[in-house]
Amino acid sequence: MTSGIGAAMAGGKKGKGDERPRQHGDWYPTPPECTQVLLDRVAFGDTVWEPCCGDGSLAKVMEARGIKVIGTDLHDRGYGIGHGAAHDILKAKELLAEDIVTNPPFNIAAPIIRHLIEMKPRKMALLLKSSFWHAKNRSALFEEHPPSRIIALTWRPDFLSIGRPTMEVSWCVWEQGHNDRTYYELAARPPRQPRSPS
Repeated sequence: MTSGIGAAMAGGKKGKGDERPRQHGDWYPTPPECTQVLLDRVAFGDTVWEPCCGDGSLAKVMEARGIKVIGTDLHDRGYGIGHGAAHDILKAKELLAEDIVTNPPFNIAAPIIRHLIEMKPRKMALLLKSSFWHAKNRSALFEEHPPSRIIALTWRPDFLSIGRPTMEVSWCVWEQGHNDRTYYELAARPPRQPRSPS
């Protein structure tokens, strides 16, 4: 039986002893070292759209690197330029920037990927559960729109700062014009930095 924060993030059940309920809206703030690893390996443009921005934990790391971030979200968690139904990523009709970086709600990550790809971003990176592509119902999505790169984190990020992380994650990157195989790489954990204040 699946259990723990990892199962909750992926839409599974909690096990005995899990005192934390699943986060509202599948929101799990991105620890800064996760974003650092991505930015150390992938170059983005001057402006990036973060369509599931939450409290800005991911966006603030990008801003510290000199990237302008346009943050939107269905839920208002204190960061971004717009919230609510008008900023539901699955209903967006146009890109707010050519590049996208986000940690999407895991339970709707597949439809988000399809929707964003249809909008034809120049480059996009989504933080996904490392076993995301192992599900049979996602194999068609992988075949239709394979990422150009998968950057597998070699540690388990502590999304809720509770000291017992349970899930492996990877950055999946899509780049316009990429027609080759998916490049897979491992990323070691960078020196830990404190989370940005909200």
